[in-house]
Amino acid sequence: MLRTSRYRDGVYYLHVTVTREFDVPKPDTSDTVVGVDINERNVALTALDRDTMRTKGTLILDYGRVKEERQRYHTITTRCQEHGKTSIHHRLGDKEERFTEWVLHRLSRAVVEFAEQFSNPVIVFEDMSGIREGMQYGSYMNRRLHKLPFHKFETFVSYKATWREIPTDTVDAYYNSKTCSCCGERGSRQGRRFRCTNDECDVAQDHADRNASVNIAWRETAKLDGNTTNYRTHKTQPQVRLVRLSGSGRVSRPTSSRSLAEQGVLAHG
Repeated sequence: MLRTSRYRDGVYYLHVTVTREFDVPKPDTSDTVVGVDINERNVALTALDRDTMRTKGTLILDYGRVKEERQRYHTITTRCQEHGKTSIHHRLGDKEERFTEWVLHRLSRAVVEFAEQFSNPVIVFEDMSGIREGMQYGSYMNRRLHKLPFHKFETFVSYKATWREIPTDTVDAYYNSKTCSCCGERGSRQGRRFRCTNDECDVAQDHADRNASVNIAWRETAKLDGNTTNYRTHKTQPQVRLVRLSGSGRVSRPTSSRSLAEQGVLAHG
C-alpha cells in the first residue's frame, strides 16, 4: 500500500507498507538467549549461551537524553496550557511523540542487530503487563514512569526481529534487578550499581541493569529447559560496553561497540 504525506517545509515523503510472510522459529530451538532490560535511562542487553550459560556479549544502550527532552517538552507544554496556548501545546505534543518514536526505532534496531551476532538467538523481555497499576509514587514520579514506552519499544523490537526471523519471548519481571545473577541471592541496588549481600558470592558488585538482563536471560533458559534448579551464570562477566544516544542522534563512538558503531545503528540519518 502506498500513500503520500506532506511533511514540514513543503517536503513530501512516500510511505510504503510491505506485507511478507515469515518462518520464525520457536524460542525453544534457540542456542543463544538475549535478555533485555529497559528503564528510563538505558536498555541493557546480555547474550547467554543456552548450553554453557556463559556470557557471549553484553551491551548498554544509554538514552538518558530522551528523559531530559521529554521533561523539557512537558515544562513547555505546561506553561502553554497555563497561558491558553492550546495550539502550541498540541504541536509540541506531536513533536515529543515523533522524537520518542525516532529514538525507539533506533534503539530497537540496535537490539536486533546485537542479537543477530549470535547463533539462533531469542530476544527476551520482562513481562510488563499490569506494571503501571502498582506505580504510586506521587504525581511527578508517576508521570515519568507512566510515560515510559515499554510496550511500544517491545513492539518495535518484535516486528524488526520477526523480519529477521528471530523469535521473542517474555519472562517474569519479579526482582530481576535486585537478584544476584551469580548466586541468586537478593542484593541491593543503588542507582546503576548492584551489590550482592552474600558474603560467599564472588560477585561484589555489577552494573545493575546488566545484572537484570542476565537474570532475564537466565529465567528464559530455565523456562525453556524446564529446569527448576537455581543454576546461575559464570562468576566473571565481561566489561560493559556502552553506546550513548543523544537527542541529535549522535553516538559516543569511543565507548561504543566497534561493530555497532561501524554499522551506524544509532547514527543520525
